[in-house]
Amino acid sequence: MQKVVTPASSYAHLVNGHDRMAGYVVRAADVSFATTPAQLFEVHGLGYPGSPFRPTDDHVDLLRFESSPQLQYRDVPGYIVPLWWLRHSRIPPRTELVRVYSDGSSRLLAWYGDVGTGWTSAPGIPGQPGLSSLSRCVGPVAKWHSAYLEADVLDDDTVVLALANPPLAETGFDQSPSGRWYRHVARTEVSELFELDLTARWNGLAVRVVDQWQDAQRYVVARISHLGDDMDRAERLHLQQVEAGVYEAVVYAAELTDLQTNQVVPVTWAPGPTTTSQRSYGAPYQHHAHY
Repeated sequence: MQKVVTPASSYAHLVNGHDRMAGYVVRAADVSFATTPAQLFEVHGLGYPGSPFRPTDDHVDLLRFESSPQLQYRDVPGYIVPLWWLRHSRIPPRTELVRVYSDGSSRLLAWYGDVGTGWTSAPGIPGQPGLSSLSRCVGPVAKWHSAYLEADVLDDDTVVLALANPPLAETGFDQSPSGRWYRHVARTEVSELFELDLTARWNGLAVRVVDQWQDAQRYVVARISHLGDDMDRAERLHLQQVEAGVYEAVVYAAELTDLQTNQVVPVTWAPGPTTTSQRSYGAPYQHHAHY
């Protein structure tokens, strides 16, 4: 899959280690003919109101990634190539951040290993990306040794677990260059594997809660990302337009209504043989297996 990222988002990935994405995506194979910023401007529809892009840009940055079971898409019919809208998600393992230049050349800027290692700058790119905070609101969560940890599924047999701080009781965790602690475990050691799907309404707008924390006054606040079904309302409510089709805001959690929490368990995340039962919950959007 391929997604154009705004200059602000590219900076956040490359400098701050931002590990989220949302918005319109295409299959890389469907747009392989687009090898310059001008061509990418046309095929990705970057001329939307308020766009930071111009056909004359010297370069455009892209995320290229394999689609993952937890990524939830909505089909967008009637576009010149097959197009999907991806709701706010954690970036899947092995994602690349690539810069495409006006002469048709391209350069790898960084790659995202997984939730355990985060982003790593490519050779020749100065500095190393920072590290974003772990959040159980977005991305896979695994139950391992009776504890729930942020995780990524690397393949059919391997899950990586992540911790922000050194483990107190467990051994076998390594510290990545980004500072996060991680451990690879067999899928059979994980008794539960799911993604939390926390949805709500804010002033009538359907949203996903993608982060929660306490502010300086100890009030619980939430970052919300709209679910793509009412962009006019999102604009009337003055949510920040992160990019085309992506509107987000930070609000007080007490302002949220119709709060619902589900566990999304894609078929390929079936429980390991060490468990006896687990319920799979239907996700609100279709799961596609595009690359």
